[in-house]
Amino acid sequence: MQNPIVSIVIPVYKTEEFLEECVESVLNQAYTNLEIILVNDESPDKSPEICDRLSREHADISVIHKKNQGLGMARNSGMEKARGKYILFLDSDDKLDGEHAVELLVRKAQEKDADITVGSFRRFNKSFVSEKNWHHLKEGEYTRTADFRFKGFYQYGHLAYDWGKLYKMDFLKEHELVCPAYPFTQDKAHNMRCSSWNPTYAFIDESVMLYRVNEDSVTFKYKKNMEGVWISIARDFMQYQREHGRKGYLADLAAFHIFFGAFFLVKQELQPNQAGWRGARRALKQYGKDPFVRSAMRALAKGKFVRKIDSTAWKIVIWGGSVLFSLHAYSLMAAGIALLRMLQVDSKITKARYRKVQ
Repeated sequence: MQNPIVSIVIPVYKTEEFLEECVESVLNQAYTNLEIILVNDESPDKSPEICDRLSREHADISVIHKKNQGLGMARNSGMEKARGKYILFLDSDDKLDGEHAVELLVRKAQEKDADITVGSFRRFNKSFVSEKNWHHLKEGEYTRTADFRFKGFYQYGHLAYDWGKLYKMDFLKEHELVCPAYPFTQDKAHNMRCSSWNPTYAFIDESVMLYRVNEDSVTFKYKKNMEGVWISIARDFMQYQREHGRKGYLADLAAFHIFFGAFFLVKQELQPNQAGWRGARRALKQYGKDPFVRSAMRALAKGKFVRKIDSTAWKIVIWGGSVLFSLHAYSLMAAGIALLRMLQVDSKITKARYRKVQ
């Protein structure tokens, strides 16, 4: 098989400390038919100068300088310029995991003629590198099921990220699958829309990405408008489906998204120096005022979509939580989530995703 061009799009914002390390991981790839597109999202540090220097030093690196519009819009700018048959998004504080990461993804994508090829990843920072965070997903007809979507977007999460994947460019262009302009969780919104078009998925067990645990990133910061953005993602997704003649299709994705929004709202308020349990209750009550949220929670409380997932434990959690929410028992729900956190259930779930690298 020929080695098609792979476009590596790297949005850059306030990562001068990590940028060269990120680009080096791409330059060190055994797969050589690459173009690297650095998208400077009006970064206020020395990152723009580093981008320009790297572009002068390496013929395969080009730079886009644009006004600050956020991560999703930066990825779109890179996508517009990309020439590759495939595109891979890489955040500028992360790295590719090993010199064969791109080669492994391309080989699998060609073997399966896949629209989206997904690998595993490892977390790291200056002091540690984790075991492999494995995707737990299967190919074939199973990818059309609600259980696949639940595992991929929520239970294990690998489908929810733009990074760590190889996308076929023709698939993205045919369906105009650009990244939405949300201030956070834009990855999930983008991949939810990708799922609307029944892509052919392929998976490799190998870790292809080193995800930096960077507490200065958006992921780890308190989000003041979390409720509004979270609801908009689900509502906009359903509107997107209606506009494309898919009314009611993949409604399970939106419903589960709304359910986990309640968990993240509580979790955020229980962080150190935040409002605590009372603030968590207030956040749930405010969340419950939205008609879209109430409708999704009522559907889950009646067992809709919940019956279609395999995990008995998750069925109980989702059904019980949505019943409490639908009864406006916000105090009980907040207390229950707080108890799960105190018992470190969330960390145990996270650990279940990992396995030692073979």
